[in-house]
Amino acid sequence: MYIDQGNSVSTVPEILEKIEGYFGFIPKIFEVLSENPPALKAFFDKVESIMVDDALNPLTKEFVSIGAASGLGSAHCLRTHLEVARQLGATDEQLLLSIIIGASIAETTALSQCLRVYDDFTS
Repeated sequence: MYIDQGNSVSTVPEILEKIEGYFGFIPKIFEVLSENPPALKAFFDKVESIMVDDALNPLTKEFVSIGAASGLGSAHCLRTHLEVARQLGATDEQLLLSIIIGASIAETTALSQCLRVYDDFTS
């Protein structure tokens, strides 16, 4: 399930195989990037370095990803990370809370920015 950085990969098929091994499928972003192998390799190397960092466990990384995808309104990323989190044992309650936290941060950011403009405007 986890990306293993020990075996360096460089060809498109090798990269896509590793991606599929982690996600259980190949997310669209990797499919399209495979048309530009150097871009795919650069993006994959970044993702892989994050995924093998053990400062956070894999499920926690997925909760962070779910929150970020929710806050950004990225349905495709959200679905991908919900699937992986479920495979790692996440409960419905955990998935929903991750979505609520991410969306709340996005809402707070928008409200904070707008209220500062409003406060400056009315002062």
